[in-house]
Amino acid sequence: MMKRYLTGIVTTVAIAMALAPSASAAEATCGGTFDVLHNDRIGNMQVPRGPYVITVLESTTMGCTEASRLFAEFLEDWDGRLPRPWVADNATRTFRAGRGSSVGFRVTPSTNPTPPNPPAPPSRRVCPGYFTVLHNDRIGGFRIPKGRYRITLLSYSGVTCQQSVRLLQRFLQDYDGVLQRPWLLDAGTGSFTRGHRHIGFRIKPYVAETLTAGAGAKAAQGGSQGQHPSGGQSKCPATFRVLHNDRIGKLRLKRGNYNVWVKGLSCPRSTQLFAQFLDDPNGVLPRPWVLDVQTGTFKRGRAGRVLFRVKPVNP
Repeated sequence: MMKRYLTGIVTTVAIAMALAPSASAAEATCGGTFDVLHNDRIGNMQVPRGPYVITVLESTTMGCTEASRLFAEFLEDWDGRLPRPWVADNATRTFRAGRGSSVGFRVTPSTNPTPPNPPAPPSRRVCPGYFTVLHNDRIGGFRIPKGRYRITLLSYSGVTCQQSVRLLQRFLQDYDGVLQRPWLLDAGTGSFTRGHRHIGFRIKPYVAETLTAGAGAKAAQGGSQGQHPSGGQSKCPATFRVLHNDRIGKLRLKRGNYNVWVKGLSCPRSTQLFAQFLDDPNGVLPRPWVLDVQTGTFKRGRAGRVLFRVKPVNP
């Protein structure tokens, strides 16, 4: 199994646990609890915020420290597809190293939590509200379906929630998914790091908080932290097909289909301009048009009040 280094600023806190005997001779219930700091999920498995007790299925094949590390890793995973050979039983929140294997662990919400040691990181690392992606998008090969996303900072310093929102908007606009240095993307965890694995932020589909009051309950959605696309851009319903590998100045365009976003232009006019620019053998745009190669954006004047942006449908 390939192991990923935990950033230490994940949405959960793995607590060192000591074995304690359980009702079953093979199983062993870990002492202490594992705190999930906000509603989360592992694929289709719902993991509401709160403390959890971890039980290893066979104490001779797995220890509590390994089980808590794996639980944190699975919670970090972007798409809920566990690394082989791990499989999950959503109904019982049980994780096994292969179907029918006795190697694994089970997590259960704690009804009598013990104080965490060391203490959980403060929730201010988890940005308030949510970030909305208005349509299916991607950053390189990292696909980001439309929906709401939670942003979690990887450390107390380095970037703020407001900066993370602006950076995520910029990264989603990126043309080829190659982020500007020193930023790197870990698609496995949805993490964006700035030269150091503890500086940056990660995203994950937003799971609404649930508040219970008397007999009723409602979802607390929180406020919006930002959205993409922003600045009045809208996505054209049809795609533009480039018939062969081409380029416009320094912007390389592989043959294939392209999505087009517009601001201040109609979709037919933007595709007409795109075709016109592709036909120019020198790649020199007519004034006042300028090209931002990093985002694949064509602006009428550097202020960019009128523009269109292109991005490959497939990387």
